Amino acid sequence: MSLKESIFDGYHEKELCKHLESMWKNKFNIYPQLPFTKIFDIDTLSINHYEKEFLFKTNIDYTICDKKDKPLMCIEFDGLGKGYNRGAEYIQIVEYPHRKKRLELKLKMAMENNLPFYIISYDEKTDISDKIHLTVIDGIIGQTIARMNTQDKINEYLESHKDSLESMDESEFNEYIEDIITLAEIETELTWDPIAKKASEIKNILFDKEIILRYGLKLLTSESLEMKDIYDIDNQQKTAEDIKRYGCEVSCETPKGRVVKQSWIRNFGVTSFLPLTIVENISTLLAFYEAATLNGVKIENYDNFTNISELFASYKESTLNKYGD
Repeated sequence: MSLKESIFDGYHEKELCKHLESMWKNKFNIYPQLPFTKIFDIDTLSINHYEKEFLFKTNIDYTICDKKDKPLMCIEFDGLGKGYNRGAEYIQIVEYPHRKKRLELKLKMAMENNLPFYIISYDEKTDISDKIHLTVIDGIIGQTIARMNTQDKINEYLESHKDSLESMDESEFNEYIEDIITLAEIETELTWDPIAKKASEIKNILFDKEIILRYGLKLLTSESLEMKDIYDIDNQQKTAEDIKRYGCEVSCETPKGRVVKQSWIRNFGVTSFLPLTIVENISTLLAFYEAATLNGVKIENYDNFTNISELFASYKESTLNKYGD
């Protein structure tokens, strides 16, 4: 019999598709098994005959598009090799002949055309806890989309205060630019990243109820290299080839005891998101969720795309009021 039972290569690939649909379908169109030729004009690519022949035949596991079907990013689920990409390099955990060369060709074409392309496996599709059905790939998608929208948000703030800019001296102007960049980054993150948003919601609840007495975080790497903060870009770049995983440990003191949570992400070596931001958000969410449970605070089921105005309003108002309307 020639007819296949499923368009998917296995259970996990199908489950990932169902998860992506349930989390992101309201914002994006998600297409499984889309031919490479639907995303790229292969005839215009600078590749040899054999590479072109392969790309004409191959598919991409998941392509995330906007509602007008413009491709925003591609995701390959590597169930066989259990690997991931570090920039344009495919890191294979279980070796399969020819797989590395083929996946790296896809990565190369995507990077040359500024299309985020991620190879993921079980680490990225697994729920971050048995109570919180969010995954590393949700953080990757959210952070990637947030970065795509940050400059537009900065421009929006600039336009809303353009009358004030002319009267600012250099010091005031520089301070303003720093403020709106921070605001834009926070707003786009809370808008697009469901992990960051849920962590902020629970954090606000616990601080309002005075359940979090104090908390702190420690950034980690698999090679015990020191990271000062998530923006320690110089150190990240110097050690990027050596680091296999980034981690974060969040601890918080509550009236009913101390909570410590740790999470890790593989080093994807890309510029479209900061891995340390994702693990900080995951560890914060895990720690605050457990703190809430420990102290008898019920956390409602999350809706990853509810309005963020209440989360963001007070911070935005206190920051921008000094610049006028």
